Amino acid sequence: MKIEISLTSHISKPIKYYVNKIYRKKISPKLGSIIYSDFGQEGIYIGNDEIVTLGSYNTLNETKYVKKISVDTFLKNNKFLNSVYISSNSNGAIENEKIVEAAIEYIGEKNNFGLVFKNTNSFIKKCLDYSKENFFDTENDLEESFKSELGLMKQKAKNKIGAIKWLLWDFELDEKNKKMDIFDDIYKEGVENNLISEENIEKYENLNIRKIIKEYEEIPLNNEIIIHLKKELSEMIDFFREIQDERLPNNIMKLIIKIIRVLEEIIFNYENNENTLNSLGGGFSYKELKETGEDFKKIANEMQKNKNIQDILKRLGKGKLEKSRDNKNKVAKINKNEIFGIDRSSDLSRLLPSELLNLEDESLKYLFYSKYLEKSLLTYEIKGNSIIEKNESEDGFSNKGTIVVCLDTSGSMNGSPIIKAKALVLAIVKILKKENRELHIIIFGAKNQYQEVTINSENQIIEVIKFLRKSYDGGTYFETPLKRAMEIIDFKKNYEKADILMVTDGACKISHVFRRKITEEKERMKFKIYTIICESDRVEKDFSDGVFVI
Repeated sequence: MKIEISLTSHISKPIKYYVNKIYRKKISPKLGSIIYSDFGQEGIYIGNDEIVTLGSYNTLNETKYVKKISVDTFLKNNKFLNSVYISSNSNGAIENEKIVEAAIEYIGEKNNFGLVFKNTNSFIKKCLDYSKENFFDTENDLEESFKSELGLMKQKAKNKIGAIKWLLWDFELDEKNKKMDIFDDIYKEGVENNLISEENIEKYENLNIRKIIKEYEEIPLNNEIIIHLKKELSEMIDFFREIQDERLPNNIMKLIIKIIRVLEEIIFNYENNENTLNSLGGGFSYKELKETGEDFKKIANEMQKNKNIQDILKRLGKGKLEKSRDNKNKVAKINKNEIFGIDRSSDLSRLLPSELLNLEDESLKYLFYSKYLEKSLLTYEIKGNSIIEKNESEDGFSNKGTIVVCLDTSGSMNGSPIIKAKALVLAIVKILKKENRELHIIIFGAKNQYQEVTINSENQIIEVIKFLRKSYDGGTYFETPLKRAMEIIDFKKNYEKADILMVTDGACKISHVFRRKITEEKERMKFKIYTIICESDRVEKDFSDGVFVI
């Protein structure tokens, strides 16, 4: 996104203009005064109503040359005359004959001056170096990284001639050149020729600080924007330093401090979340960053670091979850650091040693078989990291089409599981948006608790994040979201043969009746269900065509 040079993209210029116009004194230039305008030329006043500046030498390549023009011509080249500033100190306009000497000497020089790298500010800095005066006894100017060209010129002027202030040109009181009459004519001409829009005039005359700040808070952030904001921040800090010794109203000083803090906060939040923003596709504003909540960074980090999520995404991008190479049933690997509790099940691979002792006793082995059939054997509860495949014939995702995600937001998902779940869903959104594939998300909790949204190319990531912040924090009921997902596949356009992703910690069961219904609907509509387990192995797997652990 490129920033247009306008009042809406600059905060320092209207603020400075407002304060300078209303609260600060105005002056007339002296010999060697540096003159600049926010919306026009810069130059050096050499007396006799003349200014040395740059003019166009070749309009095709916009090569510039140093020339002498009248004050009238200089003012006509400025789009908003009231914003013409003069190099000053505490006593008023600065006079410097050496700068005049330099400016006159350089008249006629072409030197390949351009719009960016060698512009009017470069010419003025050259004249300042010629003056060979330095109030602060430093040979080298300290150039801050994010100062604008104008800011760097003003910095050099401060170091070389003591220009610690920049005050508005007082046309009204300048009797020598009768500039008020000139201003009236030029102003009128500017309005008639649309050089000064009525909108811009109104913005200046009725400065709305809240609106300006709001606009900054809503700008989609990227590196280019941040560089611009850093320049704005530098200008505001310089301006605050310039006026802090003047008797200005407290509310004005507080306003400037507020703007500085807003800019600092926007820049800090972007730089602190830059990797996060990039991982989610960027384009977030400061306002949106604040609205995403504390889990924003955790989710993005999980997207980047969780290898199992990355594996699922690779398979999704190919349009299917591929079956394993060895065609064998797999369960989550048990490592010591992955055991986090005791559960009851019939999984012999996770059986506690104490249960095995029952097999050695003739009187107790029937108890063991009974507990096995009832799925009540004491087993380790683990956090698995491997893929669990249902059977040898698994085909994986059936198409590269639409997907319905059922996201469990029940109380048991709080903490790390929901972070992983949201990270997966956001990552899927990115993949599908890139491939122009639609996604339908259903968040659910207990019976009859669900909300849903359809995600397509028109949705922004921020909208998805806001939706995922919703939750139910109660019990878990699989049948509600699965029933709704099947309805969507059956009736919603472009969802024929769509796959269902059940993202959950698995702490739920479904009835035999509903399991039969799922089997029938699968056969009729040719869809598949894949279960994504978040930090658990507790899942009713019979209705799933594949189970994956993240």
